[in-house]
Amino acid sequence: MRIKNLTSLFMSLLVLVMAGCGGGGGGGAASGTTVSGVASKGPIAGGTVKVYEIISSATLHPRAGIPRYGSTVLAQGATGADGSYSLSLPAGFSKGGVMVQVTGGSYTDESTGTGKRLDDQYGAGGMRAIYSNISGMVRRGEKLSASVTPYTEMAAAYADLNHDLTDASISASNRKVAAAFNLPDIVATKPADPNSAFPAQTSDDAKKYALALATLSQYQNTYGAGASMSTVAAALAGQLAAGLTPQTSTAMGASANIYASGSHNPNPSLDTPAGNPNAPAAIHTSPSTALSTPIGSSVAISAHVVKSDGSVVPDGTMVNFATNFGSLSAASVATANGLANVTLTSAAVGTALVTASSGAVSDSVATINFVDPNAPASLVISAGASRGVTTGAPVVISANVVRAAGGPVPDGTVVNFAVISGSGALSGATTTLAGIATVNLASSAAGASVGVRATAGGVADQLSVPFIAQPTQAIVKVSTSGSLAAGVLIGAIDTTVGFSTNVGLSILPANVVASGVSNVGPTVNTNNAGQARFAFTTTSGIPLGEFATLTFSIAPGNFPTSQDFGIASTPITKVLDTQVNTLNGVSVGISSVTIQ
Repeated sequence: MRIKNLTSLFMSLLVLVMAGCGGGGGGGAASGTTVSGVASKGPIAGGTVKVYEIISSATLHPRAGIPRYGSTVLAQGATGADGSYSLSLPAGFSKGGVMVQVTGGSYTDESTGTGKRLDDQYGAGGMRAIYSNISGMVRRGEKLSASVTPYTEMAAAYADLNHDLTDASISASNRKVAAAFNLPDIVATKPADPNSAFPAQTSDDAKKYALALATLSQYQNTYGAGASMSTVAAALAGQLAAGLTPQTSTAMGASANIYASGSHNPNPSLDTPAGNPNAPAAIHTSPSTALSTPIGSSVAISAHVVKSDGSVVPDGTMVNFATNFGSLSAASVATANGLANVTLTSAAVGTALVTASSGAVSDSVATINFVDPNAPASLVISAGASRGVTTGAPVVISANVVRAAGGPVPDGTVVNFAVISGSGALSGATTTLAGIATVNLASSAAGASVGVRATAGGVADQLSVPFIAQPTQAIVKVSTSGSLAAGVLIGAIDTTVGFSTNVGLSILPANVVASGVSNVGPTVNTNNAGQARFAFTTTSGIPLGEFATLTFSIAPGNFPTSQDFGIASTPITKVLDTQVNTLNGVSVGISSVTIQ
């Protein structure tokens, strides 16, 4: 009996010694199957790795009182700076499932770049990965690859919730987590380091796993409300039975986009649809056509962001806005139903170009012009007279200014007048009243024009005003024309020069004189308004051609023309020969008008 007890004790000690001879713990016994992988949340450096047996993993009904995880450490070691580890199981351990546990150590949080400790996030229990029966691998001489991540911990927690650690349930739990988060094999796949640029040979599955870890970090940072990673992950694991809620799926998708487009992502490929199925593939902004708006008003800017399949990006995906002019209501806005909206305002006049970017794509709205509704939009210049007089009153120059919103500009709007050609003087700059500003233009240069420009804001107009000296008299020459028979002479002419009465013309009898003839003096009557009647009578004869000159006085401020003079139709002009016969072949007319 004593020998039997000693034998049993010896065998127990032998098992304990063999169990303690894993990698990291030292040698002694021959090594068995190698368990290696990486512990990542991002990569956990200096963590303690322990491997435990999963007891009775092949049966649905374990014996009463037997725990599901063995209490004896099969192998133990530490993670390196990159989170990797490699341990050897005892040579005699060749079947059943295993649980790999990582505790302690530290990592760099992907979304914030800050250092964190695993035990602060997961407590003393750390993170686990569960692996079903390894007998096939041992028989084939294969190495066991076991990554330990928050996702493998979710699978272990999900299996624990069901109190079911059969080979089938372990595999099902791992697959359920992988499917829920669109991941490859969460245990066998080694995730790439999200905090470093991916090496050229990195597989797509490793990149996908790396993005998923960074996404979880961003999800904790954005939606976790300060909770630890274990709390956040446990809440996600609690949804596995029914599947992630639409809200959770949306938040995870947005977290992937937020991280991928952030400054802590060293891998641009994760910010593209090829590396991230939720990444923005196109962005469309509005307004899409140029517009003008009053200063002080708000312009709605909208960005519509879609994925490569044309569906909208997850709500919460960030869109960044920038402008070269004015002020935006926000620099970054989260999408809702694929839309992100901001407003643009400006208190100053100018042109804005707004750009919206999300992920690796961007688009710009059409130009937005901020205008002053009271600013001059058009200006028309005019002169109060068609010409100026060097010695007369100045010419009034007016500028009619209309504002951008229509109607006259506000009273007091400044209009600047300037002489741009010729020799002239202005009364100076002025302001508007009822939309009109006026100045006076004078010039002493007769026979020349003065150019004037009016400017208000960005609009202008110009004109040219001719200046003349004030005329004082109009000299009218009167002549006969026609033909005379041989030996026939003109003996008498009775005619009347009519003139306009509204252009300052006047004449005295003494200013009607004979010209072109000699020894003949006219009889003159200027008593009738607008008429100067005169008659010539002689027996010596009057030749054809000029026979009279009338000199009219011109009142100041008047500018008659040749059109203001003519031979009156009444009384009728008469031309007689020396025998007092009517000469029908001879007529009387005005041969010239000189105004001076």
